[in-house]
Amino acid sequence: MTVKRMTFLQELLGLLGLEERLHLSWISSAEAQRFVQVVTDFTEKIKSLGPNPLLAFSEKQKAAATGLM
Repeated sequence: MTVKRMTFLQELLGLLGLEERLHLSWISSAEAQRFVQVVTDFTEKIKSLGPNPLLAFSEKQKAAATGLM
């Protein structure tokens, strides 16, 4: 069921341009080092993708609404 939900969410995020900002890993509580590695790798990936593209869209929407654009 989780894989099905992740697939759906991945597709939904793809429509928003955020498809690479979702990650799922199965990690046991006994795998502390693996947890650290997965979080570190995903954090680096997110940083390499740059700022959230939705924030720029939101700022453009606000500017357009106030007539600044």
